[in-house]
Amino acid sequence: MSCHDELLKEAHAYFTSHGILLRLAKEFLKKYRSLGHFGGFPVLKNLQSTEQSTLSAFLRRKVDANPRIGYKEFATAWEKTRFGELPPEDFLLSLVPADFRSKKDERLLLREKRQNLLNKLRKSHTSEFASRWLSALQKGELRLSHKEYYLDEPLLEVTATTLDLLPEKYERLPFFANRATDNPHALDQDHPSGRVFLQALAFLKGESVPTDADERTRLLYSFRLIRDDILNFATVYGLTAWEEGGKEISYWRQAAENFSPLNLPFREIVRAEKILPMSGNCVYIVENSGVFSTLMDFLQEKKKRVPLLALHGQLKAASWALLDRLSENGATLLYAGDFDPEGLGIAHRLLSRYDMAELWHMGTDEYKRAVQDLPEERLKKLPSPIHRKLQSLAQEMISKKKVLYQESLIEDLTLDLSNSK
Repeated sequence: MSCHDELLKEAHAYFTSHGILLRLAKEFLKKYRSLGHFGGFPVLKNLQSTEQSTLSAFLRRKVDANPRIGYKEFATAWEKTRFGELPPEDFLLSLVPADFRSKKDERLLLREKRQNLLNKLRKSHTSEFASRWLSALQKGELRLSHKEYYLDEPLLEVTATTLDLLPEKYERLPFFANRATDNPHALDQDHPSGRVFLQALAFLKGESVPTDADERTRLLYSFRLIRDDILNFATVYGLTAWEEGGKEISYWRQAAENFSPLNLPFREIVRAEKILPMSGNCVYIVENSGVFSTLMDFLQEKKKRVPLLALHGQLKAASWALLDRLSENGATLLYAGDFDPEGLGIAHRLLSRYDMAELWHMGTDEYKRAVQDLPEERLKKLPSPIHRKLQSLAQEMISKKKVLYQESLIEDLTLDLSNSK
């Protein structure tokens, strides 16, 4: 055994037999972990009298129950022991595993592993979407929700593969997942791969990750992936539709001819390539089903076929799909909602998305009728920034703190439908 090893063995035995010295040595190792070098001034608290004596003898000075000891002082004291020929750093590092590293070194090593893995994935996944996502991870423009995901090669591989294979035609999510991964549940939200995939889609759209089911469905739909295509529906009246290839979907027109509304599942809306108003160029849109039903009573009584759509309180994927197709074919979208932050939020999203969208009895003149108090907490839900066509109304709402529901405007809405041709 070499002299170095002999001294190291003796030092181990001595420090092990004097627990307070071993404790001090481990404190310096903690400092090394955080600083990246040996240094710092650890504080030892609540020392017993015997521990104070042992430490005093080692440092050759009196210490109290809570001494603060610098590494330089420790190294100087070490040199005066019989182990002095041995560098103190060699002894301290012998107390930990061979792969012991400072936090800085660990971060550098981890970063190197991440970069190597991402470089490898970028070479094998060259589609536009996969490349953008991998590049964003590599540049730190996008952060995964869990640190361990960065080195989870199978997880990153699955996500890159699904981005490579995003469909050109509408496809149901489980079938797409099965095609891409041989597992129809791979993209479910209770799987890490499903959550990372959704985050990737949100990044590609320049959006935050959706938290509710309807928003997740809408995001997936924007990439031609269909989820919940039966329970997600829109209620319409007075619209016509055509399949790809130009064949009319007859039941849309038949329902309108019989003065009947339709609850259209997402799957049926996606089936239609083109959707048009049955008459005129305007589609009237209301926020809730009660107002829709009341307006339908009037239209059925008067035997009028005025295009009408209900959002049922929020824009679901079915609503977006329907409005997208109407807008693409030049229809004007007239929206009437509640005069509250949620109603203005829907209006803001419609106006921001569609050039042909307009407000329908949603102005400051109508808002003068508002008398019901609007709690301050709800005002925080107002979009910010908000579309320019809603700015005056939003300012009035902030100032007046009142709410007005569209049921109060039913006579105005009915009159417009009565005058519509």
